[in-house]
Amino acid sequence: MATPPPTPQPTPQPMPTSRLHHLDAARAALLLLGLPFHVATKAIFESEPAATDFQQSLLIGGWASITHVFRMFAFFMLAGYFAGMIRERKGTRAWLAERTRRLGLPFAASLLTLGALQFQLQDRLLHKPSPLFLGLPLALDHLWFLLVLLGFCAIYAAIPARAITPGERTSRAMLLQGPQSLALLALLGVWGLVRYAAEQVPPIPNASIETLLWQQFVFHAAGFALGVAAWHARIGAQIFALRSRWIIPGILLLAIPYLPLDPLLRPALGKEIYPDLAGTLMLRALELPLAYLMSLALFRLLAKAVRRPSRIVTFFVDGALAIYLFHLAWAMLVLPHVRALPLPPEMQWIIASSAVLLLAMASYLIMRQTRLTAALFCGAPLNPAPGKASSPSATAP
Repeated sequence: MATPPPTPQPTPQPMPTSRLHHLDAARAALLLLGLPFHVATKAIFESEPAATDFQQSLLIGGWASITHVFRMFAFFMLAGYFAGMIRERKGTRAWLAERTRRLGLPFAASLLTLGALQFQLQDRLLHKPSPLFLGLPLALDHLWFLLVLLGFCAIYAAIPARAITPGERTSRAMLLQGPQSLALLALLGVWGLVRYAAEQVPPIPNASIETLLWQQFVFHAAGFALGVAAWHARIGAQIFALRSRWIIPGILLLAIPYLPLDPLLRPALGKEIYPDLAGTLMLRALELPLAYLMSLALFRLLAKAVRRPSRIVTFFVDGALAIYLFHLAWAMLVLPHVRALPLPPEMQWIIASSAVLLLAMASYLIMRQTRLTAALFCGAPLNPAPGKASSPSATAP
């Protein structure tokens, strides 16, 4: 009997020396996916009266459900990968100081301005009061990701880089090679159940936002850790353009039971918004494995489609932070007017999302006009070196 050919081994890749254009495109895509998602959730869950017609739309519910599965997982995975890259290039102290400035300053500036504005808009325009943050009339809303990312960076900086040495089995698992990949997906499923356990811990008294914040920290640690591991294993060039025949079948296998359990889609399917206990446990167990496979599919698709620099991608990557920071305030201002239009909910959602994108882009163009506002809302350096453009890949949040 012929001896079977050996299984291909993951080949460590050298440190990238050129800009990774498809990863820039991934950041831009993840940014754009978030805007219509937040328009929908603001209308459905944070408005009074709630937009039940949005909630019962298969198009809106399907979009919200499918994009929500992987969007933030992919974001934190990219953030972890670039954290490893830039830490190695600049050193831990310089990298952490840069992260603190490029994430901490925008967080503080946005919380004190946009957070205060959104707190008022939530009550006056959407008629559903926003919870306090740290006991103050400030809406944390979408700004939570900056705090969570800063926390991940602080923990990662405290771990000596030489102590992070993913072995061959870990690399093979991340690249979906052999039975190790099934073990990785199972571990991600277990981590989803850890999220469920975290949700059962009694909430912090009179601090619903702070309770959600630490739960988000626990849940998204998986994506960031995998990104860090991809860098230290030197498999970035492979994993972010992974060719595997198992990705699409795996997505279908997990999505078929997942989608009918997702509260974002269930009302459109004529079901109660939340599944029973067994359904909730299954939902949490499927969520992270599905997010990982869908993230790999997105990265692979963009690797095939984006092979050179693009002005459009560069614009959205450079403006990603500011556009994301401003879009939710615009959503609150736009939604009441758009919901009053005599149009089907799908058209209202598309019009509102398009208007929010254009207004958020305009906000970015205004903010980048001065060094101070660019530093506070765009994450740009206060004093950029003359003639030196920043690399979006290098400055990924």
